[in-house]
Amino acid sequence: MKIESVVIVINNLMGKQQYGIAREVMMKEWMRITEPLHYQLLSSEAKELMKVIAKEKENFDFISLSEKDKRILNLLNEAVREVKLPYAKKIFIEHKELIKKAHSQKWLTADARFMCFAWEKNA
Repeated sequence: MKIESVVIVINNLMGKQQYGIAREVMMKEWMRITEPLHYQLLSSEAKELMKVIAKEKENFDFISLSEKDKRILNLLNEAVREVKLPYAKKIFIEHKELIKKAHSQKWLTADARFMCFAWEKNA
């Protein structure tokens, strides 16, 4: 598809508030859309979405965790918050490598990080 057609499709999707589909098209055509001449053809809403996507691409941590990993970390947070410590410790032991990663630490609450630190010292 020609880049001009892609820009028109993106602008139409943004006008219809179909942001998810517009985002997918932008990600697929990222290299061509980010060229200055093509970028100028985008609507103001599309340009704003491009800025958000660019910021996410800069912050690699955002995409380095899968949905499953995020779910596991949220389970750990919830277990610590509800003081289900044996269950939280089980999650910690089963997913120790995931939890040790620096970008995973950003997903944990302060209490969960503290408990993981304590379990790490006892192990």
